[in-house]
Amino acid sequence: MPTTAGELFQLVKTGEATTRKALLTRSGLSRSTLTARLDRLQTAGLLAEGDQEESTGGRPARHLRFDEQHAVVLAASIDTTHAEAAVTDLAGRRLAHRGGEVRVADGPEPVLDVIADWFGAMLAEVRLPVCGIGVSVPGPVEPGRARVTQPPIMPGWDGYPIDAHLGARFAAPVLVENDANLMALGEHRARYPDSAALVVVKVSTGIGAGIVIGGEVYRGVDGGAGDIGHVRLPGHADARCLCGSLGCLA
Repeated sequence: MPTTAGELFQLVKTGEATTRKALLTRSGLSRSTLTARLDRLQTAGLLAEGDQEESTGGRPARHLRFDEQHAVVLAASIDTTHAEAAVTDLAGRRLAHRGGEVRVADGPEPVLDVIADWFGAMLAEVRLPVCGIGVSVPGPVEPGRARVTQPPIMPGWDGYPIDAHLGARFAAPVLVENDANLMALGEHRARYPDSAALVVVKVSTGIGAGIVIGGEVYRGVDGGAGDIGHVRLPGHADARCLCGSLGCLA
């Protein structure tokens, strides 16, 4: 039965249960426990009071609703020669967008400064608080940390604190993830939610793959499980890769 705050939130968001009475029935929680968890969601700005039900006698129940515009999310996608940034509401609808040429080879600070400037300009347009920042990068990311680790085509980025660079300016938590992993997770959640295992291959300046198993991104020990672009190919030992090695796939 759905009992956690996150599970209760999903019931309201999907419209499966939007009154306290319905949530009590679905969850089996005590009234005091349910009230405490709903209070947390309302304090966080995720839920708000909605319309009242028609009264059939007694005090009419009030619906709860997902407050999609309580705050916004900042999102950025960094590629080797281009980047894009957007502001979305909590339902993922894009409210503003920027994009342009950057060179990931120039190092993290100039690239992140451009993205931070884009974020600042867009926030001036939407005028809503920021609750989180997501950054997609073309390299392996150390699990549990917002830092690129040993990226083959991102010179100067290894171990750089992307979260500190952006989080300090916008006072929000920062999630950094490999671009192919995010593509795979998006495909799984939006189009193939019942798939037990899914692989998405991204072909761009380099070649990478995102792997989702059991609904979770599979990263491997060092976060590079899908870094297939640097698998050595037989018969091509003299082909030079962007990473500096010889014989890579891309």
